Amino acid sequence: MENTVKMQKWPKVFLFGDSLTQLCFSPEGCWGAMLADQLTRRCDILARGFSGYNVRFCKELLPALLDKQTASETVAMTIFLGANDSNNKELNPQQHCPLEEYRQGLKDMVEFAMSQGVSREKIILITPPAVYEPDWRQYCKENGKTAALDNKVTETYAKACLEVADEMGTKKVDVYSRMVKEVDYQKYLSDGLHFSVKGSQLLFSLLWPIVQDLTSDLPELLFPRWDAINAADVKGSLLKA
Repeated sequence: MENTVKMQKWPKVFLFGDSLTQLCFSPEGCWGAMLADQLTRRCDILARGFSGYNVRFCKELLPALLDKQTASETVAMTIFLGANDSNNKELNPQQHCPLEEYRQGLKDMVEFAMSQGVSREKIILITPPAVYEPDWRQYCKENGKTAALDNKVTETYAKACLEVADEMGTKKVDVYSRMVKEVDYQKYLSDGLHFSVKGSQLLFSLLWPIVQDLTSDLPELLFPRWDAINAADVKGSLLKA
């Protein structure tokens, strides 16, 4: 059989979470796009975000998304949940997830990812972002939703996320604490909950050093630069890649 250019398996950065992940390639919530830009021709960014989902939902969903093949190609994985879980139980029982269930659900997802072959040092837990309640109440009012988030409650979920990361030995990103260091942290949010461009840039700035380290041993580029290809023997040049 004639030699052909072999199929290239592309390493993956697996992003898992709620709307903050679902929107990670959008114009404002663009932190996933920023990762993709940095990892062009080195990694695929596999975004699996589900608007409105909480840990209870995501724990059941993850086995349908992360099989052993995908896990074997995953060089970094984010789990970014808590923004919905921290809803007030009385006002929004559908999305609310009790703190201890949230904590255990994160542990269960880390353990599942590890069972599939993603080592703990490749898993990154991201805290829910801070909530700016006046803007979120206005957004909910304009869109016929019930405003059921309290930033102080969100803080307890953020702390629980960090505690789980320490307990499980994973990486962690504390975007909540970084946001509330600034009095005008609402600039990081487009509607009081979801990221603005500034918020996406902030998360990227915290996440990228970890992902950069996890991908540091990958080739600088997959397949040779255009000027390294022998124009008289294109196939031969690519076969050597």
